[in-house]
Amino acid sequence: MPDAALAVYRSRLAGTRTLIVLDNAREVEQVRPLLPGSDRCLVLVTSRNRLSGLIALDGAVPLPLDVLSREEAHELLLRRLGPEPVLDHPEAAYELIELCARLPLALNIAAARAADRPGVPLDVWADELRDTRARLDLLAADDGYADVRAVLSWSYRALPPQSARLFRLLGLHPGPDISAAAAASLAGLPLSSTQILLDELHRAHLVTRQKDARYTFHDLLRAYAIELVEGHDRTERAASTLRMYDHYLHSSHRAGSLAYADEASWPPLDLAEPAAGVTPEDLISRQQALAWYEDERTVLVHMAARALRDGFLDQAWQLAGTQVSYLLKSGLWQLWQQVSDIALAAAERTGDLGRQAHARRWLGQVHRSQGRQIEAHAQLRRAFDLFGRVGDRTRQGRTQIDIAIAYGEQHDHAMAIAEARSALELFEAVDDPTGQATALNSIGWYLALSGEPGDALPYCRTALELCCAHGNLPAQSSTLDSIGFILHQLGEYEKALPAYQESLHLRQSIGDYFLQAEIHTHIGDTHFALGDTQAARASWTASLAILDDLQHRDAEAVRMRLDKHP
Repeated sequence: MPDAALAVYRSRLAGTRTLIVLDNAREVEQVRPLLPGSDRCLVLVTSRNRLSGLIALDGAVPLPLDVLSREEAHELLLRRLGPEPVLDHPEAAYELIELCARLPLALNIAAARAADRPGVPLDVWADELRDTRARLDLLAADDGYADVRAVLSWSYRALPPQSARLFRLLGLHPGPDISAAAAASLAGLPLSSTQILLDELHRAHLVTRQKDARYTFHDLLRAYAIELVEGHDRTERAASTLRMYDHYLHSSHRAGSLAYADEASWPPLDLAEPAAGVTPEDLISRQQALAWYEDERTVLVHMAARALRDGFLDQAWQLAGTQVSYLLKSGLWQLWQQVSDIALAAAERTGDLGRQAHARRWLGQVHRSQGRQIEAHAQLRRAFDLFGRVGDRTRQGRTQIDIAIAYGEQHDHAMAIAEARSALELFEAVDDPTGQATALNSIGWYLALSGEPGDALPYCRTALELCCAHGNLPAQSSTLDSIGFILHQLGEYEKALPAYQESLHLRQSIGDYFLQAEIHTHIGDTHFALGDTQAARASWTASLAILDDLQHRDAEAVRMRLDKHP
């Protein structure tokens, strides 16, 4: 503003009580000359940036504004469209709200389009907006100020080049959120530099920083970032995509190696060195690995699905393989099935029989765990045959143990014992002591369920000696649980409790969430047999909390125990 005009502006404000609105300020230097000298005036500044200088030096009071709440967004639609179209289609109304990211401008544009064609149900508009690529075109009115893409571009164009590049590259990530380390690999930059850029994007309201130092943005910003990155150099996109897959693949492989290297479901992976610029997560303990899986579990599923969709078949199968043990042990059945389906599709498209065998085994385990035993047997038998065709007798034996468990789920204990004995022969032939321990424990367990605890105990004690000698903690836990169960059946309740407690401790230390529930139930049963109903209820309650959390079918049996013994 020229000095003469600024002098006129200040003289007109002198002695007045005026509200001054400075809209869409880009930087402090735009605002400071327009601040009146009188403290009787109030200045309201809106900006996509935080304008920290005004807060520090000029006494400005920050008032961050988030997107509308669901309730506020619903009220906006009611006001713009009237109650009938909104209340007659409540699910479509709420979907429309989320597709517009609860942004007032986007909702107003969507409402204006709907109002122009009265009688068209809201679900028609929701269907149109569901297409991410078309959404920004649909959320545009006739002028640039009522165009979501144009409004987003104002923030983007104000970014320095490196920050703008990172924002574009974030469009390659499937979400729902990203860590600073993953963003660094995506951009091929050091972590410290990437953190500075993310903070800059956060200040520009182009990403949101969550409590756990993860970053996300709403779907409209994601659509805008995708649009921008697709318009830039194809070589840059391809290199960044490979770095992104490598980051998650090597980080997940590191996590799995720490947490599940001794597990039968953990597949052998021959990974190439990560691409230049990739900085995998620096994980050094089992607990760190499990925490990382917890943070990234949704991202990992999305990443495997994206790799399959984009034709990165090796990465799709490997990404599935590095997370399947975590999903299995955590009881995350739906995600487990999704990644197993992805793994099978990738393996079939490459024709790799070994990988198909692994994927079919994982699917068989999912079906078995969900009570779908016919489907489980079909997948497991196919996996057994495929492992045989590729000469992997060890995994044939482990698959045969899965088949035994499926028979056990059907209460066909004789067939379960027969399959476990066949698996034992396979493990002895290939000199696999861990497999032998698993088979021996399975034989003992199903003998106990058949009402022969005296015959069962020697099998399980031999199994415990083997798995302790070879440091297999999951197998130790399973075998101790079996021994506790057998001692309970023999009426030796006081001896059963220590075995159960040690089994539970091991399960907790290795992060096997789902399997803790069964041990809690067994401990409760033994406390009840000893006449301690209060301790029994405490253990059953702990079991029920896990099973309810996982929506597992075994929850009802535990709930019946609690109802029967208040």
